[in-house]
Amino acid sequence: MQTIEGFDYVALAFDDEGTLQSTAALEEMKQHVDSVSATDAVLIAHGFRNSEGEATTLYTNFLNTFRANCARPEFKTSLPRRRLVVAGVFWPSKAFREASDRDEGGVQGLGGEAAERERIRQQLEELRDRDARGNERPKIERAIALLPSLENSRNAQDEFVELVLSLLDGAKLDADEGIQQIRAQSGSELLDKLQTPIILPTARDDDDGGVAAVAGVGAAGAGGVQSVGGFFSSVAGRVGQFLNLTTWYLMKERAGTVGAAGVAKAVRDIKASRPGLRMHLVGHSLGGRLMAACTKSLCAAPKLQPDSLTLLEAAFSHYGFSANNGRGTAGFFRDVVAQKIVRGPLISTYSFEDTVVGRAYAISSRLASDNVKAIGDAGDPFGGIGRNGTQKTAEAVNDILHGPGAPYNFKADVVNNLDGSGGLIKNHSDVTNSAVTYAFASAVART
Repeated sequence: MQTIEGFDYVALAFDDEGTLQSTAALEEMKQHVDSVSATDAVLIAHGFRNSEGEATTLYTNFLNTFRANCARPEFKTSLPRRRLVVAGVFWPSKAFREASDRDEGGVQGLGGEAAERERIRQQLEELRDRDARGNERPKIERAIALLPSLENSRNAQDEFVELVLSLLDGAKLDADEGIQQIRAQSGSELLDKLQTPIILPTARDDDDGGVAAVAGVGAAGAGGVQSVGGFFSSVAGRVGQFLNLTTWYLMKERAGTVGAAGVAKAVRDIKASRPGLRMHLVGHSLGGRLMAACTKSLCAAPKLQPDSLTLLEAAFSHYGFSANNGRGTAGFFRDVVAQKIVRGPLISTYSFEDTVVGRAYAISSRLASDNVKAIGDAGDPFGGIGRNGTQKTAEAVNDILHGPGAPYNFKADVVNNLDGSGGLIKNHSDVTNSAVTYAFASAVART
């Protein structure tokens, strides 16, 4: 078994339906936790657009600062005595970069309309070849054939959007993700809504509790808009945004499937191999949705309680744990808190500087509702937990993310929201710093 930052480590890879790709890897972990008398197992999942190499870097950096925190004096009676084994979860989340200066759900890039049209064609071909199933492939072929007609035909736009959204038929997504409202509109209407750039605030106005608008035009990672007027007025630019949002929804569905069908089974198998083993689940971005889906699946009989759940800038609805989103609907992951399935701390980081989660949900809101601003903040009906923390959730407490050495008093049977705004979490990918892993170390130490 290999080691990363001194931790015994194994890679567990799953396909898009949650099937484990190497049973030998799982068997190796099961045998190892027993042979070394492991006390804890950590399963950590990456987010959207991470390649295997990028995910491994994420895990290495996370374990590096976590290792340093384990040696802190406040943990001397707990963590140094533990023997932890780590499993890195890999799932097919698209081989695109997920970095702080790119926008999940935004535009792919610039370079003129001709370049954008070529990117659109390539993206559709990838959707056809890698994501479409059976009878969906001819629909994407037809969508490709419609590309030359989109600029001047609203009927072609309507058909194109309907064909592409057919990839989401049967998707099991939270009602608060906005897909039902999006699909109820015509394609041309949806594309019209993308003509206006989205201005995303990145700082709160502390005087009145509101938000500060971003002045001018900036890069996505700076919280500004992706480009200037001509790009958004072109159909090609708007179709590019629409295709990225469709991919975003596809990956949400996939993350949920992998978590519920694949990772949950692995958790049960590992736990069965050593019943006294503490289980800790960690997920970043859509990996947070994956681990929330895994935890929800563990509510089913025979119930299995993970010892901690850590969501790092998670990409699902901020109503995900709510009993009532204000419209009479419970969140998709309500069972996790209602059934008190997490034995120890459930922590969830969020940051107003997370423009990736913020922008993706702002675009969803723009298309799904009449929200003109569509800024993806806590008052948005389609906001994300990684930007705003949990909303309309009675079983939640709010705290700031602490620096190393400042103790936590995590509450049981609630979501412990940790606000990293103001520099502790500078962007969506800033989840391996010492403050974040100190929170995780504190959660592990409490179990």
